[in-house]
Amino acid sequence: MSSSDKVNQLFWLAYGQAIKDKAGANFGKTGAFFLASEAQKGPPAGSAVPDDYTNTGLYDIANNLLATDNLFYNTSALHGYAEALSTYLNWVDLGSHASKALDTALLNTIQDQSAAENAYQTQRKKAVNGFVPEGQTLTQWIAAGNAPKLTTATKNRDAAAAQVIALQDQIAGPLAAQLTNDRTKLSQGMNKNDDIDGFNMHCAVGNVLSPQELIRALNNGEKVPKPTFQRLRLYQSAEYKAAVEAMERKIGTSFKPSNSVSFTVDYRKDTSEYNFGQTTAGASLGVSWAGWFSFNAGGSFSESKSIITTAHETENVSVKTSPKYTLRSDAPKEAKALARVTSLVMATGLGYEITVGSGVAETVDNYCDKTVQAGGSISIFGIPIGVGGSGSSTDEKTSHMASWDSESKTFKVFPAEEAGYATVVGLMGEKFNIL
Repeated sequence: MSSSDKVNQLFWLAYGQAIKDKAGANFGKTGAFFLASEAQKGPPAGSAVPDDYTNTGLYDIANNLLATDNLFYNTSALHGYAEALSTYLNWVDLGSHASKALDTALLNTIQDQSAAENAYQTQRKKAVNGFVPEGQTLTQWIAAGNAPKLTTATKNRDAAAAQVIALQDQIAGPLAAQLTNDRTKLSQGMNKNDDIDGFNMHCAVGNVLSPQELIRALNNGEKVPKPTFQRLRLYQSAEYKAAVEAMERKIGTSFKPSNSVSFTVDYRKDTSEYNFGQTTAGASLGVSWAGWFSFNAGGSFSESKSIITTAHETENVSVKTSPKYTLRSDAPKEAKALARVTSLVMATGLGYEITVGSGVAETVDNYCDKTVQAGGSISIFGIPIGVGGSGSSTDEKTSHMASWDSESKTFKVFPAEEAGYATVVGLMGEKFNIL
């Protein structure tokens, strides 16, 4: 590992440790703490916000695919936790001794289903992005023939899934009945056509308002119309809405962070000394480490000292659990390393003060100028930051702004006005108990 790679990893690990400790995220024997490679905004909520918007945000967070051998999770991954459960059930050891021919047929069919599922997810994402509400729900729009490739992909996926179930039924075994029952529950949560209480929920889709637009509308006293919806797997939190309303009362130009945490990276430490509950410690995890401080104008750097200032509130988000099984010995890693989101760590008024040494200050000066001139952006611990300039990005995705003081060698990051309700800085997950 190069020295620059080690420095980058040490910054991520020290940052994760600081957030975990400040939030009191004690994960125990079966839990783990996870960091996002790209930051997520906290779901909008409140008495004046339609539940469909809150549901969408909770789904986006709780459906993140966590892996017990990976410190990071990818917020833009095609497959999420709900989709992984189906794969997980495919690889359950039913406790029976199937013939070689039947077992081979099952393995081949599982591969076919995996390909069919990938095609379905790709086409559904395209359909959702292309959905134009004109008095129709997403389901009605698809049924009207506006997404023929998705319709075909859905039929292929359902046929492949049915074949896997049929072969598992032939294999039978002591767990066959329970597996069938759990598949039924999973299919109810994945039902896109009908409302099933306790299994799926309405989520905003189509021409929906961004968190910034929601805040502007509420500040102007405007009533937020109920959006068009799609049905997605249910994730819920009874406490979340009240927590967000409490946060809203603190947001504003006069709000000053009440909590802070500082750390200095110790270059003498080994990355393996950090432990966040994953099955493999520190940087030996099989992950790709994004630059903790990066410029999109063509450069990145790391330096020894960072001061992080954050006002944070932590709330648990409850999600439904899934059954525990023994998996086949030949099950893929993604099935064996599955974890579910149990809680999230949010920060209100999240900001950073990063102090660099003399040797790197000139580099920061140089890249800040280039980034502003090019209309680029900066990312710090996965958070997108606008830096001003004629071509700079000021769209709805930019949640923070920044300033650089060359005299104090301090780079300050602060929330943009109307940036959103909060920033999700980490997730707690629970490992599946797989024997």
